[in-house]
Amino acid sequence: MRLSFDNYWPLLLVLIIPYLWRVQAKTLTDLSRKHLQLAGVVRSAIIALIALALMQPVLYRSGAWESVVYLLDVSESVSPAAIQSAIEWMQQTNNQGHPDHSRFVPFAANSTVFETLDQLKVVEVANQSSRGSIDQSATDIEGAIDTAIRNFAPHHLKRLVLISDGNENSGHMLNMLSRLKSENIRLYTVPMQARTNRDVWVENIMAPAEVTAEELFPAEVHVYSQGETSAEIQIHYGDKTLGTRKVQLIRGLNRIAFDTSIKNDAGPITLEAEVKAPGDPFSDNNKFRSSLVVEGRPKILYVEGHPQSAKYLQTALTNEGLNVNTVPPSMIPTSVEQLDAYDALVLSDVPRNSLNEEQMRSLATYVRDLGGGFILAGGENNYGEGGYAKTVIEEVLPVTFEAKKEKPDSVAMIMVLDKSGSMGGQKIEMTKEAAKAPLALLKDTDNFGVVAFDYNFYWPVKFQTVANRSTITQAISTIIAGGETNIYPALREAYIQLAGATTQVKHVILLSDGRSLPDDFEGLTKKMAESKITVSTVAVGNGADRELLANIANWGHGRTYYLEDPAAVPQIFTEETELATGKTLREESFKPVVKKTVEAFKGIDFNAAPPLLGYVATKSKETSEVLLESKRKDPILARWQYGLGKTAAFLSDLKDRWAVDWLRWKGYPKFWSQVVRETMRRHDNDEFNFRVVKDGNEAKITINAIQKDGQFRNKLEPQVRVLGPDESVSDIAVHQVGPGAYEAKFPLGKKGSYLFRAVGAESGGPSRVLAYSYPDEYHFYPPNTEVLRSISNETKGRFQPRSEEIFDPQGETTALPVPLWPYLAGVALLLYFSDVLLRRVRLFE
Repeated sequence: MRLSFDNYWPLLLVLIIPYLWRVQAKTLTDLSRKHLQLAGVVRSAIIALIALALMQPVLYRSGAWESVVYLLDVSESVSPAAIQSAIEWMQQTNNQGHPDHSRFVPFAANSTVFETLDQLKVVEVANQSSRGSIDQSATDIEGAIDTAIRNFAPHHLKRLVLISDGNENSGHMLNMLSRLKSENIRLYTVPMQARTNRDVWVENIMAPAEVTAEELFPAEVHVYSQGETSAEIQIHYGDKTLGTRKVQLIRGLNRIAFDTSIKNDAGPITLEAEVKAPGDPFSDNNKFRSSLVVEGRPKILYVEGHPQSAKYLQTALTNEGLNVNTVPPSMIPTSVEQLDAYDALVLSDVPRNSLNEEQMRSLATYVRDLGGGFILAGGENNYGEGGYAKTVIEEVLPVTFEAKKEKPDSVAMIMVLDKSGSMGGQKIEMTKEAAKAPLALLKDTDNFGVVAFDYNFYWPVKFQTVANRSTITQAISTIIAGGETNIYPALREAYIQLAGATTQVKHVILLSDGRSLPDDFEGLTKKMAESKITVSTVAVGNGADRELLANIANWGHGRTYYLEDPAAVPQIFTEETELATGKTLREESFKPVVKKTVEAFKGIDFNAAPPLLGYVATKSKETSEVLLESKRKDPILARWQYGLGKTAAFLSDLKDRWAVDWLRWKGYPKFWSQVVRETMRRHDNDEFNFRVVKDGNEAKITINAIQKDGQFRNKLEPQVRVLGPDESVSDIAVHQVGPGAYEAKFPLGKKGSYLFRAVGAESGGPSRVLAYSYPDEYHFYPPNTEVLRSISNETKGRFQPRSEEIFDPQGETTALPVPLWPYLAGVALLLYFSDVLLRRVRLFE
């Protein structure tokens, strides 16, 4: 035992004692001498005790008091049976040892502390982090040891019991070794068994970071097996199988080699390896994805609303050295990851209803956050207030679809509506609402009529001016479904009525959901075309004669629509009315005028260019650049920067309608290849080496900036934009760690593909894809006995200890401090009350 004091200045208080005795000697009280002497002794003792208490004396008792903290690994990689056995072992061990202090810490990716084992038995676990639960998706032994150290009782012998498989994938337990030694903590380790005993998983794909398109490259698939078994290993790229091998796996790591190649692609791509083995009990780790960069021609996705006309631009761009993938609207990518495989997207005359909201948002993310290029080319299907107006597509583009206000042409329009029995219910009600929609767009002087038909026809709304809209609306509401389907007589009646009209625009909208009696539709519709009457058709539902209606629209120089949902009919009628009234379409011959000379026009003689035959009227946005314009000063080609990417709008078309003469112009291929190249995403810079690799449950980002002359580029402030599997966007700073070297880390949370793009001030740089196939916790390795044995030996603990070894002090003692000031203060307080008593009671006469 030993005694120590924290303060010595209170000793000065003892000097008060002689003063008290001097004052007491001169007192005028009539108390006896013995009484006064006793009072003096009591008061002197009070002062002495207070002085001693203020000195904060501490008495150190020597002994072997022990504090034991148990760390229990409850991560996914450990079998539930092993966890249960460990709990029983802890209960038995702790009961035998009876330590003076104990705590129980279950851990995986995080940890929590319990005072009793009963609390530990009901701890909540999950496969991701949540408040109050243990995240089983990783093993962080370093963090668990740190938690344990902070929960030891002070001034006790410290014993740490680690029960784990020792396979950590977050943090490094050896980082805690020096701290364990400095705090004299003995670590005892108990190994645990893996979760399964017949599992097979793909651990990695070893392939070059960069490959050349169409050239063979090696790819080595690493497969780990917990036992000997047969298996089939496949390696995929997209929906293509690059190779398949049937092998006999040995216990442990197996390396399966492939030689493969990537054709017709460029940029970052993702390889996927998959293993299939009989009796495999856990499938979540059977696939692994890895990214690499394919060097090749720029890759362009071309979506054409009229597939039969796609050959013109495809041939032009291919001949100019671009890799073009042409698809119909039905094959537009549905995710950002699919879009990111391309340097630019060209959307030509694609109807609004071909894209859903998710696809449009993905396109905007592709341009804004990943630096992709986007060009929207014109046509009657994708412009106008009923098309992409007020959508994400309009937000991305440099133009708005609100046309300049001009006096519209005089219009005569007739609706030819199917009212047969199959049109009952929602169909006829939505059709009636659709027939009313044009009234809001037509002028009072325009002419309008409605012909309804089943086997026969009649005029619910006779051909008249639109001035009396309320009467017309009421008449449309009286239409009732019933009867068979016979289109020809009603269509001929519309032709007879419009043939004599003197308006500049004569248009028919034909709607049906069934199959009509046969007749000479081609002859009738061609006569209508000769009379300058255009015919558009709407097929509703699977029962409609889509082929006939499409032919009628083709012969009648109109448009055809197919709708499964009748609720979309009013929107189609609105679009048709806008197009017919000429509010957005300008079908006239003109030669585009160069408003601004740019790099994309280099070497192109626009004076030799033939005229275009039409365009869509739009307005340019405030910060956009108008490069070509019409004689009316409407934009024909406009572009701007949208986030990290560039977008452009070409308001005429690319094909054999308005650009039919341009297709024969020798400048057509060069014009479009240069416009596409100026818009598409920039390729990697040789001076900017950008890599992303998986490091545990994190992505490690490295950038090496070296100039062509070998000089390092220092003091840069690069940033990386990360697009997660849930399309969340994060911007992270990359810090310099050496000459020309920059690094950062990013946590991988959800399973899926992460897109990393190095970003500049105004544009996207090189991109990389990192596939997070599954947590490293799904690597069910045998216990890492080597590291468990090593760290226990380094800290003077034991590997696989017996219970008595944990609690054996091995000659160690500790000094338990006992503060004495509370006792001294208590005695002083009792003496104080005695002093008060002595002032009131005479003890001696």
